[in-house]
Formats: sequence, C-alpha cells, structure tokens
Amino acid sequence: MKIAVVQPYTVNSALSLTEKALISGAQLVLLPEKWVKTVEELPLKDFQRLAVKYTAYIIPGAVEDGVSIIAPIIDSSGDIKGLAKKLHLFNKEKEKLMPGTYSIIFSISGIKIGIAICYDLDFPEVIRKMVSRGAEIILVPSKISYNGIEIWREYLRVRSLENRVTIVNANVYNPPNYPGKSVAFMPHKRDDNIVDLLTLAELGEEENFAIADINPLSYFHIRLERIKEIKDFDVMELQ
Repeated sequence: MKIAVVQPYTVNSALSLTEKALISGAQLVLLPEKWVKTVEELPLKDFQRLAVKYTAYIIPGAVEDGVSIIAPIIDSSGDIKGLAKKLHLFNKEKEKLMPGTYSIIFSISGIKIGIAICYDLDFPEVIRKMVSRGAEIILVPSKISYNGIEIWREYLRVRSLENRVTIVNANVYNPPNYPGKSVAFMPHKRDDNIVDLLTLAELGEEENFAIADINPLSYFHIRLERIKEIKDFDVMELQ
C-alpha cells in the first residue's frame, strides 16, 4: 500500500501537494494535525473531489470542530466514512474541548488501518488496543514543535517496535515554530533475528510530500508473534 504524507503551508499547497501525491500513485494521503485551525478552514469539499477523482482515501489532517479534535476519513467515493477523535487532549485543549471515547480502525483492500492523533501516541495502550484488533498500519497526524521533535521521533519508533506495526506520521510545517519532519517507520526482522525499523519515507523542513510503500505481509509474522505474547495480568502490591 502506498501512503503519502503531506506537509503543506497553505490551503493551496495542501491541495496541490495532495494531488501530486495521488498522481504519483498514493492510495491514501495523510495531512498533519491543526495545519488549519478549525474545520471551517478545511477545504473538505476539495479533498472529497480529489478522493473521487483518484479513487483514493484522504485523511485531511486533524482539526478542531468546536467540540473535539477530529480527523475525517474520506473514502474513495468521496464520502466521509467516519471521524477519528483525539482521546488525550493536550495542555489548553482540555479547557475548551471534549476528548474522544474510542479509537477508530478501518480497512482498505483488506489492510486494517488505525488513527492516533498527536498526544494519543504518548499512551502505549492506545496503539496496543488498535493492534490487538488487527491494525497493521497506524496513521498519526501531529503538531509537534522544534523543541519536541527529537523525543517525538522516539515515541514513533518505540510504538512501532513494541507493537510490530508501521507508523506513518504527518507533522505540521509552519516555521519558525513547527519543523515538519514527517516520517514513516516499518518494522522488519534482521538476519540476526533482531527486530529493527526501516524508514520508508521522510521529509525535512519543507513544503512537500513523500510516499511510503508499505507491505504489511513483510511483518505479518512478527506482528502475530507479538500479539500472541501479550499477557493480561494484575499488579500485586506488597505490604
């Protein structure tokens, strides 16, 4: 499956880069969190038109709708298949918005895909629950600043490694505060039987897109092994 991450600076560049990614063969396009401030600023109809034109899925980022932070899932018919909501609100978001109460997974051509919005990735149980329900790829729209980008990369790597799942991240590019640096990591087993990560796509500090060519079958067995090893247990406190 070919998944594109898009780092726009303006609405016009978002639409232009999305179309270029689709022309280049992307079957799904992911944009960052809060690249526009509200759902009213999101060119939803234009993204729906592109989804129909190229028979593709588009996640046009995650934005505030006045109640929550939502990531619309536009399917290849141009319909809004569903809305993923941010479960863990960050900082001042808690003062005015409501968190989501469940995560979302959906399928494209038999491949199960989950969505975790920015701060949700900090909580390992979010990704673990989606993987336990069969998610093979996790999409992560985010708004991470320069100060946090290095530790953010560690979260992305660890979630991919511990769950044996591909993580595709689209991060905001808005200088001087937000560097972009979107990335996609896929797990693979090396010849010495150590599970490592491949970097399938990566962007710098730029308006651009990149396409990750993901083969979930290549890590099917290590993902299945990890799922079988997960244990449900209690914690006993000694007095």
